[in-house]
Amino acid sequence: MPIIHTTITKNYIFMIWEIKEELEDLLKILKATAIELEEINKITHLDRKKQNISARIILNHLATKKVQLKYHENGSPYCSEFKNISISHSKNYCTVIQSDNLTGIDIQYRKKNIRNISVKFINSTDTQSWGKDISEHHLHLIWCIKEAIYKTLNKTCSLKENIFVTNPKKANYQNNKVNFFYNIQYEIINNYFLAIAIKI
Repeated sequence: MPIIHTTITKNYIFMIWEIKEELEDLLKILKATAIELEEINKITHLDRKKQNISARIILNHLATKKVQLKYHENGSPYCSEFKNISISHSKNYCTVIQSDNLTGIDIQYRKKNIRNISVKFINSTDTQSWGKDISEHHLHLIWCIKEAIYKTLNKTCSLKENIFVTNPKKANYQNNKVNFFYNIQYEIINNYFLAIAIKI
């Protein structure tokens, strides 16, 4: 499949690729270099391998030329062509965003057990803002927002203890030393929740 969704704003551009191709077809679309093949072949899980290739394809579309996806030691992605990129994938969707601002993106397919796993990321501040009986729709949204913020930090943290979502447009990360604030954008696309966190 080609790119199925593109959003362009003054602050960022992101694209979504729906992964329907076989591995060999994705590699042909990528026109993988020897260096890329070496990196891709280190990935043993087939679905993750396809997701990695899809992210590289999207990155080339964003740059309108062949570019290299690289990773910092902590695992966060970067590309010398852009000031900031973020990558996310869920099931058959892969998305990449590029921005001049510190920005994170996350995409999640709707989960039937979201309420059960919400204990891992919902805190008392969230329930004060959203109410004690948060809807499944909003649980997905909060989860996605927190994951998007996490991707801007380049370090480990607790989604439950360190990230707070005030409403669908505002959130913050806090520990005992810093307090970072974020503007949030979100979309719902074909049963997928997608959130973008832009550090203020």
